[in-house]
Amino acid sequence: MKIFGDRALNPLLWYVNRRSIAKAMFIGTFWGILPVPFHSLFIILTVLFFEVNLPIGLCMAWLTNPFTVVPILYLGFWFGTKIYHVNMINKEMLLGVLHQILNWIKNFGHGHIDFSLAKILISGLVIEAILFAVLFYLTTHLLWRWIVIRSWKNRYKHRKEETT
Repeated sequence: MKIFGDRALNPLLWYVNRRSIAKAMFIGTFWGILPVPFHSLFIILTVLFFEVNLPIGLCMAWLTNPFTVVPILYLGFWFGTKIYHVNMINKEMLLGVLHQILNWIKNFGHGHIDFSLAKILISGLVIEAILFAVLFYLTTHLLWRWIVIRSWKNRYKHRKEETT
């Protein structure tokens, strides 16, 4: 954290309120879905720029994990095929591309990747990241509001019971 200097000590990065959490959810979800190397670094830089909750933003980086990467890539391909009006690739093609990517990562950037589907995949993943980020942002706002209203109603109900 030394490289970020005094910005890392900003209390707004650790503050918990509806707006800060919702924005951190948006930032973390957006970068978390995109399969870019070091997406945690991009989350940190964006969170520092917008001064929102850092821990929540970083937690959202875990959206992409070994259990979710295949559905995320598949949905990205699906969105990409809708954008470019091409037929959806089949399961074997998707697994082949995934295998190429994993071999490329395993060999530290050396190896062959067929980039003919890259435009479709990248476009679809950007659309997917934006849609899920907006969905998580709105869900956070709605859920937070619902919890606050429920708390107010319970408090009012308990006060009313105490006075009677």
